[in-house]
Amino acid sequence: MSWIVRLSKPGAILAPLAGGAPGYGVFARADRRRRPVALVPEAAVKRAVSDGALTPCEAGYALTADGEARAAREQAGSAGFAAQHGEIVRRIVMEPQGERTAFARTGGPLDRYLRPHGARPALLEPVHAAAAAMLKRDYDLSALAGRVTQDWSGQPGAAVRSAPKDRAEAPARRLDAQARFLAALDAVGTGFDRLLMNVLIRETGMMAAERDLNWPERTGAPALRQALDRLTVHYRLQRGAEAAAGRREQARGP
Repeated sequence: MSWIVRLSKPGAILAPLAGGAPGYGVFARADRRRRPVALVPEAAVKRAVSDGALTPCEAGYALTADGEARAAREQAGSAGFAAQHGEIVRRIVMEPQGERTAFARTGGPLDRYLRPHGARPALLEPVHAAAAAMLKRDYDLSALAGRVTQDWSGQPGAAVRSAPKDRAEAPARRLDAQARFLAALDAVGTGFDRLLMNVLIRETGMMAAERDLNWPERTGAPALRQALDRLTVHYRLQRGAEAAAGRREQARGP
């Protein structure tokens, strides 16, 4: 796993090594008292800053949006996001009634769409899963996490997004993640944003998502592909023409 992928983990920072040692280290959860999870030469840091992948922060360096996209591409290209979703993960979710529930899961919401079904190819590709991971990570890092972040009770397609009561109380990194998350939902468009909220953030089933959107049955899966295509373009993981070509190829099937 590359140092930039390790830096993309929630809470990680890139900071100078202690004791005047040359180079930098990636520290988990911003705790420089622990051994760094990766060592980074100073030349690599300067190159990443020049490439626009890193930006200075109070503790050292943090990934920019381009850096996040690079980390997601590396993850998708090496291990593949589908394998990550086979792990057992402990999560905290917010129920509609406002109660927090802890649970363990052995697969992610995109698992079934990342696998071929009989003679038909998989609906989604690793690049879609990488984009989904970036959206979910921004949500987990943001000031929205642990809150009821969407109010869909208004007119169809309307989205009222809540923010911290006092923005000054939220760390800048959380506010930046919140802005990225909301910008990504805006980029996919009305209707698709609600679909991604249901499937990726709330992790509801597709049938429940279709009912919430008042969509006909079996329309959610192709819409999910289109929504994630838009998300990959927003995160610069692929170009619009590439996404459209992929949809045409997937529609033709074997």
